[in-house]
Amino acid sequence: MEKLTIALAGYGSIGRIHQLAWSDIKYIYPGKTPELYLKGLCRSTPESAAETAVQAGLDRGYRDFDDILADPEVDIVDLVTPNSLHKEQILKALNAGKHVLCEKPLAMNAAEAAEIEEAARNSDRKAGMIFNYRFIPAMLKARELVEEGKIGEIYSFRGEYLHTGYQNPERPYSWRMDFEQSGGGALADLGSHVIDLVRYLLGDFKSVRAHLETYIEERPLPGGRGTGKVTVDDAAWLHCELKSGAPGTIEVSRFATGTLDDLNLTVYGSRGAFSFRLMDPGFLNYFDEGNKGAGWSRLETLQHYPDAIIPAPRSVIGWTRFHTENQYRFVRSIMENKPFSPSLNDGAAVQYVLDA
Repeated sequence: MEKLTIALAGYGSIGRIHQLAWSDIKYIYPGKTPELYLKGLCRSTPESAAETAVQAGLDRGYRDFDDILADPEVDIVDLVTPNSLHKEQILKALNAGKHVLCEKPLAMNAAEAAEIEEAARNSDRKAGMIFNYRFIPAMLKARELVEEGKIGEIYSFRGEYLHTGYQNPERPYSWRMDFEQSGGGALADLGSHVIDLVRYLLGDFKSVRAHLETYIEERPLPGGRGTGKVTVDDAAWLHCELKSGAPGTIEVSRFATGTLDDLNLTVYGSRGAFSFRLMDPGFLNYFDEGNKGAGWSRLETLQHYPDAIIPAPRSVIGWTRFHTENQYRFVRSIMENKPFSPSLNDGAAVQYVLDA
């Protein structure tokens, strides 16, 4: 395999992050992948696609999504489109024989997720999700501690993902505030990340109950065209039980005044505990019950990725690096013809919790 050609469907801020990650892989893992050629993109109109492709330094602006699928050179379709488009685009791409990488959340609801799961089972193409926070070295270390039994029986967990910025009533209406396009607000946008991390580290959910809150119910439409009704949640509080019996809570909010990108996870067990803060991404806080006199330890994780050439493991880690690792490991799964996780099944499992 000498070359993998990629096309982006969509190109907002996350699309730019994906482009950066595709380009970085060859420097971080030289010689470990085929040439990764990001050929082009499609957007909502052919004109915007052509203009953006030039700005992004890509060779082609596709007329529409079907134009991507008709290109025999394209191996991987990278979906960074609104959630309402995911199901149709995933099904079409798999049917066209393309590998698919999809941004979270997977779909609009559980019914769509089940349909996507069925299509993935019947396809020989690789199909994966972007759940980039799995690929923080501190989270990889936390999983290692759990698998080695160093946390023991899980007593409880607490997860948070808190953003600010939506509390301004003049913030314009967007597709993220429309349930018909997004499938949910803070819960789908931020909660999907926390739910996936909990599943990844601690196992599947058994039950969930939630309180959702919408603080501002009308937003100004772009261009001064009146207002639009907000039909999604601004914040959500979940009480959960895992299949292991462990209870826990999850809080997500886009109205957490004064926060930045505050993803926090704490887990308490019979043999130990760990705590992680995204604003302190280079360390995992760990407590060993067998050596309780030592108190909490700060385990240095920084950029400890197997086989990465640069940056050095001692280097301070940045947010985009998690995306790069997510995309790199997807490429490796194609090269080695091995299952990839997070898969569309993982995306569906998160979707079932969101629906519940």
